Amino acid sequence: MAIPYAFWTLFTLTGCGLKAILPGKPVVNPTQLSAFDTPVPSPAVYTGESKSSFPVLPLAAFGLQYSADVVLVSQNPKWDMHEYARLDVSGQSIWIAKDSDQDGVQTIVADVPNLNTWMPEIPAPRIEAPVSLTDRSSGDAIDIEMAYTNPNGKHTAMRAKGTLPQKPPRKRNGNTMGHSRDVVAAVLDIERFGTQIKAGISIDGEEQKLDRILGLVPFKFLLRQTQAGVVVTNFRQTASDTGFTLTRPSPADPDWPTKATEDWQWDGQVATHDNGVARFHYRFTQGGLSEIEVQQHGLSEPTFQLQIRPALPDLSRPFDGQFTSRFVMHVNGQQGHGLGTITTEWSDSNTVALHFIPEAPFWLSDRPMKTIVRFSETDQVDVRTTRVTQ
Repeated sequence: MAIPYAFWTLFTLTGCGLKAILPGKPVVNPTQLSAFDTPVPSPAVYTGESKSSFPVLPLAAFGLQYSADVVLVSQNPKWDMHEYARLDVSGQSIWIAKDSDQDGVQTIVADVPNLNTWMPEIPAPRIEAPVSLTDRSSGDAIDIEMAYTNPNGKHTAMRAKGTLPQKPPRKRNGNTMGHSRDVVAAVLDIERFGTQIKAGISIDGEEQKLDRILGLVPFKFLLRQTQAGVVVTNFRQTASDTGFTLTRPSPADPDWPTKATEDWQWDGQVATHDNGVARFHYRFTQGGLSEIEVQQHGLSEPTFQLQIRPALPDLSRPFDGQFTSRFVMHVNGQQGHGLGTITTEWSDSNTVALHFIPEAPFWLSDRPMKTIVRFSETDQVDVRTTRVTQ
């Protein structure tokens, strides 16, 4: 049943409730966007030669579309949100479960072989385990039942039936609602936002009551959304014949939820890699990173774009002082869903520090990150990005 107009009006005028979770507008206007049209080199003046034969990747990006996404909030005191997402990748559809605890830590449960190597750029906790699925969906009509063991070891069963709306909402800049704050600085595109869904969840055989927004409307939605942004990361780059090899995690810091050995190509201006789900392009202007693009296979629009103006300095070369650049984030072709600054400076003769400071929207601005790039004398680089407080 659709939410009555009076409820929508009430929520819109209320400082909390639905207004706090509904999609918003882009945070960058067309005039501001025009400043990012043309790459601009960094004004940094270098004081030495390059410390590596390949470009440094100082930020790790991700981009992923959920072609269907069931979002439920139960009153279970141990959980904040339950999310069930369908990924249409590599010619198949895969349903995954994502349970968020009260601290916003989101754990993935999926029946995918070698799950810790699947989309390894996303360092979310993950559990490879059987998932029982009955999928009667057809097109935009979603009809599924799922059963699995949740991260607390409890048998969990979910059912959902509804239809995705035919048109996108008027506002598409989606709120991350505090989830995965420890691992991602993400922007969303809410391509579809549906409220006409029948859904329920049971944990350990007990039916869970759904939370109600303002005590009135059950918290259950059916979405199509794209999530993208910058992630905490931990990897080592070493030279190869065609560019460089990227190893996750770095052997210097092996405690990490994902792993991979990636062959990256480098043509002097663009570094590229394809992980089977998406293709990554890192574009450099006079040696400094100026744009990241993630293109998920099967999608017409770039899943994620990060534009940096002016470009970062060439981080493989020493320079004096601190340099600040502006960045803008686009997701699924929707422009200006995130905005902020990046500052770079050398900490010592072998270490560069990068500060990634989001400014808007408010659900992105509380996720600043810091990257430490360390060079060795053997043409290898260790990169570590962590969440920090401002």
